Amino acid sequence: MASIQLNGVHFCGGFLVQKRWVMTAAHCIIPRRFPNIHVVLGAHSLKTPEASQQIFSIQESVAHLHYDPVRVKNDIRLLKLNQSVNFSPEVKRIRLPHENSHLLPGVTCKVGGWGDTSNYGTIPTKLMEATVTVVDRNACNASWTGHVYDGMICTSHPSPGLRGFCSGDSGGPLVCGTRVHGIVSFNGKRCGSGKYPDVYTQISKYIPWVRHILETF
Repeated sequence: MASIQLNGVHFCGGFLVQKRWVMTAAHCIIPRRFPNIHVVLGAHSLKTPEASQQIFSIQESVAHLHYDPVRVKNDIRLLKLNQSVNFSPEVKRIRLPHENSHLLPGVTCKVGGWGDTSNYGTIPTKLMEATVTVVDRNACNASWTGHVYDGMICTSHPSPGLRGFCSGDSGGPLVCGTRVHGIVSFNGKRCGSGKYPDVYTQISKYIPWVRHILETF
């Protein structure tokens, strides 16, 4: 996991896909070479310094050319770090999915981050993780009254209560098995509400774009 910070304060998540590249959401507005924005890798707690942490500035920030902030389509961004990471037990790249692969409804995945845990701005002191289940896209689209498009994945939590991602988790990974399949994108008015499934960018739809960016910059 990556913590993207402004003036030392976490505001979005991300994850390492190559030695100098972190993937996150396009709606996380991250200017290129902005001196007060840093990417922290290898962190568990954001409250205290840890020997495992590696901190980088951003050399390039590339959002998808057709990102639509109104409909939240093509919500994917790549960040090129100012230098390569040192791989360690705490800092690892995660495997991307195969191009155009799909997750079947009912598949269990994990989503993590340092976002709000209460809907009221309760910030955790450590990295949090939730187990979620993939939801059929048509059913998800019905819940969202037509706002879920091709290139999106939906999940919910099977048991009662609020459980899922929230403010501050944007850009974080949806990990299913050994691969990252989704980028935290948007959810309902109440985080973790069963009425509105959580929605992620479906990474498998963007593999050609990812390859192009990694080869170009």
